[in-house]
Amino acid sequence: MLKARLLELEAELIAKEEAQKLAGTTELPADCLILLENLEKDLSPQLTGTVAPDWKGFLTYRRNKSELIVCRGRAFKETGMFGKWRSGLDVPYGLDTMTEYKRGFDVSPPQDLDHLMVNFGVGKTVRVFLWYGENISPYRLIFQAEIEDYPEDALHAAVSEGLGWIVNKPKNLTLPEYFKQIKAGEK
Repeated sequence: MLKARLLELEAELIAKEEAQKLAGTTELPADCLILLENLEKDLSPQLTGTVAPDWKGFLTYRRNKSELIVCRGRAFKETGMFGKWRSGLDVPYGLDTMTEYKRGFDVSPPQDLDHLMVNFGVGKTVRVFLWYGENISPYRLIFQAEIEDYPEDALHAAVSEGLGWIVNKPKNLTLPEYFKQIKAGEK
């Protein structure tokens, strides 16, 4: 058990280092951009997208061109008489985050929203990573694959599983505590 956990921690450390290497570059390989675009289309709407007044669900937005954030959102009414309903982060200040995002500011996921982050790393090859973010805990690596292996279906499955965790996990538990609770319930 300890050896498996150490291997998992080492894999996360390597993934973080590789992702940081790519953060300094401006160009992503075309396969990476296509992967992000397809994921955005499947999980639409995007932050600040037009939605129905009663919309609640998951939304996406980009950070640093190479990172895609997926988190809960809800509809907010734009100011003004003819303002549209737009998708914002599911927090009381969601309208403010939409305004900041439209102005080009970096919008970090709030601590009270569990979220997923997709980004890329460059080692010997380019890899895609899927991370689970919660509260102030460091990101947990939940999926990684090499881009040249065309991981789109596997990434979509991992994102679906991660979104299921977000929906089902009680707010008072961390992800490891939630998994322990599930395992205890299976026995």
